[in-house]
Amino acid sequence: MVQRYKVFFNDCLLSVSSPDHAICGACREIIYKLDRRALGEVINQFEESGIQTYCVCHENPEALFNLLTSFYQIIEAAGGIVRHQSTGKYLFIKRFGKWDLPKGKVEKGESPRMAALREVGEECGLSGHQIKMELPSTYHTYKLEGNRILKRTWWFAMDYYGDLLTKPQTEEGISEATWLVPSQFDMVLENTYRSIAELIGEVSWETGEVE
Repeated sequence: MVQRYKVFFNDCLLSVSSPDHAICGACREIIYKLDRRALGEVINQFEESGIQTYCVCHENPEALFNLLTSFYQIIEAAGGIVRHQSTGKYLFIKRFGKWDLPKGKVEKGESPRMAALREVGEECGLSGHQIKMELPSTYHTYKLEGNRILKRTWWFAMDYYGDLLTKPQTEEGISEATWLVPSQFDMVLENTYRSIAELIGEVSWETGEVE
């Protein structure tokens, strides 16, 4: 059973976990019964409060998270953390002025793995990159025409052995596709989304795998 889910609303984090795995040390809300109305009130509070980290706990976090997703329309995306094997550098993009990782929407008929490989190739002009392993998914919410949207982004660690030349997909708002060493990540963390910062914090940059 997954012990914790992280859902982002802008840069605010809603953590769904068991009480023993609450990331903020203590649960803000402990839900003893899977009650849709009570959870709806929690979601409203989270969206309106602006609290940076809001922890919701239940003895079965997977069941609680599944109930939470019923409030949203689900959209899936996929992307990659790409490691250049001979240099140990990692691929980042700058999209609309903020640092990000290459990713995009899963198209009809695609698997998340296929979509991740395609999006990295299209957004950065790469070919020959290969998936090494699956990483934790990230979730973020937003409202579109009054509807609640929950976007799940599947992430994959990828290996790449080619040259360092990139071609940013400018029509997607990408101005840079750049290889960085881990010592340069502070620059990224100063100007990125919290979901990306959290993902960066979960990866061992010596190997590109989850710690």
